[in-house]
Amino acid sequence: MNQEIEYQCQESTCQSTFPWSVRFCPFCGVKQTAIKVKIIAPVVVAQNVDKDMSSPLTEQVRIADSEVQNHSVPKERVLSNPALLDDGPKKFNVHIADSISNSYCDSVTFGVLLRYGKSVLGGDVKRAESILSLTLQRLNVVNEKELLDDLGALLHAFTDIEKKLDKKSRVDALQSVCKPRLGAVKGMDPEIAEKYITDFCRNNNVAQRSGIWGWKIL
Repeated sequence: MNQEIEYQCQESTCQSTFPWSVRFCPFCGVKQTAIKVKIIAPVVVAQNVDKDMSSPLTEQVRIADSEVQNHSVPKERVLSNPALLDDGPKKFNVHIADSISNSYCDSVTFGVLLRYGKSVLGGDVKRAESILSLTLQRLNVVNEKELLDDLGALLHAFTDIEKKLDKKSRVDALQSVCKPRLGAVKGMDPEIAEKYITDFCRNNNVAQRSGIWGWKIL
């Protein structure tokens, strides 16, 4: 018996189906951490079977037909699925590509795009940010906001215990975000990264090396 296999988005508000496995849902942008497979079997129709005859074959046909009906997607569910009807994600993707220049998306632009995505996706900020980040990654665009988040996490790891940032750790932090990442032609603007580190140290009372032996909050 031939069977058709479909993959279904694990996001409960989406549940779109596609004929291949993907890392991210092409409709809602949610990362697929598990594979949800739907196996659809064709309906088996018994030929020339007497209605009055009861046989194992008749029962098998009935069971198979029942299973197929249970696995089929109701028409109402398809029509009510916003991922299949709403062209918001497509419109958002096009707007992102048109808004980026020099393969760099600074934090201000990210915020503007996020607000636009929220408006075309019915106020779903989480979904808008997921699609925005995924699209920037697909276009090999530097995501300054994401790099700043990474830089902040790294600085916390370096300084949360001793409240000091030595020169080596500072250089390591800068290089981690200013060097181009895989697929990108550039990294974060070094001036932006330097300013972020200085502001981070001031806001978190982190001392930096001053002179040969001294430490102070710059």
